[in-house]
Formats: sequence, C-alpha cells, structure tokens
Amino acid sequence: MQYYATVLAGQNDSLDENILWLSVENIQENNPAGTVISDVPDIPTLVGSGSSVGGVVSETVGASQAENPPLQLQRIVSRCKCEFFYASHDEASITPGLLAEAPPLPSPETLTPWEERERAVDVFTLMHHDLDVCTNSLQYAMILDILNNLLLYVEPKRKEAYEKLQRMRFQLQLHSQEDQRRPIQQLQNKVRCLVAKLRRLERETYLIQRALLEELCDDEERDGLLREMEDLEAQVLECKDQLMSESEELGMMISCYKETQLTAANSKLTNMRNDKPITTVRASEIVFKHAQWRLTQQDGQLGIADLVLSNFLYSKNCKSDDSVEHLLELGYIRMTNLLPNQTYKEVLVPTEIQSNMPIDRKRAIRIFCREKAPVGGISVKEHFEINVVPLTIGLTRKFYQTMLKFCFPERDPENIEDTERSVGGSSSGGGTGSGGGKKGSTSNKESNFYVAIDDVDKMKERAEKNKLFIYIKIPEVPVKLSYKGNKEKNLSDVRDFSLIIPTLEYHNVTWTWLDLLLAMKNDSRRVILSQAIKQKLTINRARNLALAESRQVPAEAEDKAKMLFGSALANAETTRHQPFFKK
Repeated sequence: MQYYATVLAGQNDSLDENILWLSVENIQENNPAGTVISDVPDIPTLVGSGSSVGGVVSETVGASQAENPPLQLQRIVSRCKCEFFYASHDEASITPGLLAEAPPLPSPETLTPWEERERAVDVFTLMHHDLDVCTNSLQYAMILDILNNLLLYVEPKRKEAYEKLQRMRFQLQLHSQEDQRRPIQQLQNKVRCLVAKLRRLERETYLIQRALLEELCDDEERDGLLREMEDLEAQVLECKDQLMSESEELGMMISCYKETQLTAANSKLTNMRNDKPITTVRASEIVFKHAQWRLTQQDGQLGIADLVLSNFLYSKNCKSDDSVEHLLELGYIRMTNLLPNQTYKEVLVPTEIQSNMPIDRKRAIRIFCREKAPVGGISVKEHFEINVVPLTIGLTRKFYQTMLKFCFPERDPENIEDTERSVGGSSSGGGTGSGGGKKGSTSNKESNFYVAIDDVDKMKERAEKNKLFIYIKIPEVPVKLSYKGNKEKNLSDVRDFSLIIPTLEYHNVTWTWLDLLLAMKNDSRRVILSQAIKQKLTINRARNLALAESRQVPAEAEDKAKMLFGSALANAETTRHQPFFKK
C-alpha cells in the first residue's frame, strides 16, 4: 500500500476538482533490478523521484504552461506492507462451514478466581510494519481527518442522528427559555394535524376497500375506486414518512428542552438511578513497528524535522455509556531539527530507558484519555494523563515557532503571546475563552476549505474545538535541556541543564488543544526558569571560587619561599621576570 495527497488545497473544494489521476506505473510494483535504460519510456521517469517518499507525480518536467494545471499529487507514504484484521462476534459474520473450526469458549470451571471473563467485542486493527512518511501541515491534517472519519468511523445513521441532536441543542441555545416553548408547541400542533390527516386518509381507504369487497359497483366504478385507492395509499405513505420525521424532530426538541430544565442535583440523581455496568462495545487499533517521518514546509519539499518512531500503538475502546477510552503508547521517539543555521540539531530523544524493565512495557510516551459523552456539544475529557520517560531536549526559538505553525496553521506564532497570557491567567480558574483564537479564524486562512456558515454552525464549530477537561495530570519528568533564542545572546539561553518539570495538574478547564499546550508551557517554564537561574548562579559561584583558589595558591607558595630563603630569592624572581627590550 502507498498513500498520495495533493500538495496544496484546491480552489473550490469540489468533487470535480482538476486532480491528476495516478497512472498504472505509479500504482503497480516495479522491479528495480530488472529495469534497464532502454526500458525507460519518457523523460519524467528519468528526472522524477521514482517510488521514493515525497516525490511529486507530474506528467511534465518543469513548470506547466496550461491555464488550469492539475493539482500536484505527492507520495506521502511510500510503498509499505499493510494488514487489516477484523474480529466480529456477530452470528451473521460466521459461515456455517467454519463454525466447527472456531475454538470453543473457556468454561467457567477452568477460570481461576482472579481471572475475569472478558466480553467478546468487535475489533478492527490496522497494522503497518515499516513506514516512510513525508507530509506538510495540510497533509498531516488530512491524515488525522481520515483516521477519525474513515478508519474509526461511527455508523452513518447513528452519526446523523447525533449531529441532528447537536444542531437542535445549539438552535435552542439561541433562544431564551420562554422562546424555546414556542417552536415545540408549533411542532406539536403540526404533528397533531398530521395524525388527524393520516386517520382521515386511512378512514377513506377503509371505506373504498369496503365498497370493493361488497361488489355492488360496475367495472368502471370499480376501476375508479382502485385508482382512488392507489392514490390514497400513496398519500398515506407520504403522510407517514412526514409524521415520522416530524415526530423524531419533536422528540429531540423535547429531550433538549428537558436537558436545559434539569438542575445538577436532578441530573446526578438520574445518573444514580440508571447506574448500569459499563462494558466495551467496539474496539479499534492502529499499530506500526517503525516509522521515519519527515515534516516539511507548505511546498512539501523543504524539511522542518525528521521523526523516528517505533512500537506505536493506538487503541480506542467505545463503551456502552457512549464514553470512549483512548490509549497511545510509543516505544521510542527521536526528533532532528532540519532548519538551517540551528544551534541544536537533536531536538528530542529519551535520556535513558531502564534496562531492567520488561520488553513489552518499555515505552517512551504513554497518553491515556477517558472521554465521556459530550455536554452541550463540547467534548468532555474525564481523565487525561501523559507519562514520559526522562528526555534530552535541544530547542531553539525558531524551531518552536515553526512547529507551532505546522500543528496550528490557523494561528500566527508571532502573535501568540496574547493567547499565552490569557491561558496562563485562567489555568487555575476553570475555564478559558478561546477568544484569543478568534483573531485569525477567517482572515488568515491559507486554504479555501472554509465557506460562509450560519450562527448554529458557528456554535457547533466552536464547540468542536473546545474541550472540557475534568482532570489533567502530567507527572514530573527529569529533562536535560538546551535552549537558544533568536538573538546571539539571550538571558534564557541554557545548555545541558539538568532540570525537573514538576507534576502538572488541572481541574475543570475548558480549553482547546492549543490552550492546553500553552498552559503546560507557561507552568513548566515558570518552574524551570527558577531552577535554571539557581544552576547558573551555582556555576558562576563555583567558577569564581576556583579562580580565587588558583590565585591564592601561588601567593601562599611565595610567602613560604620568602620565609625559607630570605629576600635573595625574591630579588632573583624579580630579575627573572623583567622584560627584555632591545634598543
């Protein structure tokens, strides 16, 4: 399998966009050992990148002269081995012929008292062995979108019903409590009218059917009654569909209205009454053994950083109460700075991994997140925890700003200090507005994926960006830090300082991912700065003491020599150190 993506966004984001189709030569696997010069068909094959990652698929060499040239396709993942595993426990998924080959379930008698019998669930696993990846910021966002909406998808009908419910919630939030009753009453009257119309049509259909059964009419009247009956049946079906749609909308509207009326005590009591054992209903996994990932600039060619990842595991478990558990584990990570004229090339690497740890638990990074059902359209992160091994970090200000632009292209790294101050001031309070992010939400977009939306869609988009974090914990991490600012000499410059990032905990905060990152940065920098100043003062004090001792030792030796040999030695030393000048 190999992956392709456009380098830049299209102009109108339509399905009939002028995107170059892949040829058979790009899709099928070629044997490099059996290729000779006479077999090469054209010049683009000679000067092209072949099947390597990052290569651009093009029919021409150099700039295109066409008025509407096709969008360039870039190979973002080179040819690799990919395996899909589906484990389904539905009765319809097993053919009768293979039922005899299925292993029997363990009997309860064979299980020990401490072994808990797990409930079988449907599992989907996507496994890559070796990956060679090259993406810019837009392609990186596309990969995340594919993972969320394709591989880890939710059933379309369930997703559509959930989106309707979310939109209904936002529509009711635009009105006051008194105004919320008016559309409900109007919809109730409409449903009553549809019910009355349906009963009338059914009564007319019954009367016509009764007249046909009595056989008191001639053939012409009978044909007319049949045509009328077919027309009535079509009206009945149409009325039933409309009634079902309006009833569903009315049910969602009443449900949303009740949610707004419930107090916190009543909702807590309801949850206690409906307490049921929570079980896993579906699981998804993404695994790869080793990956080399190059992050590039917007053009897809100039490199920003090289990432080496190994033993990657991401699992997603969907629970019966609509909650989701996410787990991400990474065995090894190494990041190299590719920007020119940088002081530190090694950005991130584990300092040490204990050798006595079991192999299956040797993890450099572990991220766990338990996500509850959204409230008011805002995602609720009940528990969010990050565990990291000791790290060696070599960072520059320019690299930090470039990576911020890569991960959050809608924000300007130069003007992000305002957001840092707003997040830092609200980290202990419990909420942050993401108002700092409104400044460049529409005017600074570099792609044309955004269209005019109404107030409800704006509320939905804002709610999707914000997350309610009930509890966040990042245990303390020993780091060996080196940092270089933009200027030649900076007060914040450090080199090989052994510091400890303290344990960070946050409770009941509403943040975006960028707000969380900035809060972690501000709180860590506040503590690390004090540690770095202490280390700088300690180093300077030790250096001054060493210089003082080195000066004091020759003076003490000279005093001892004067006491033993008298002033003759002092005169000889003075004569020996006199400079020689030639006249």
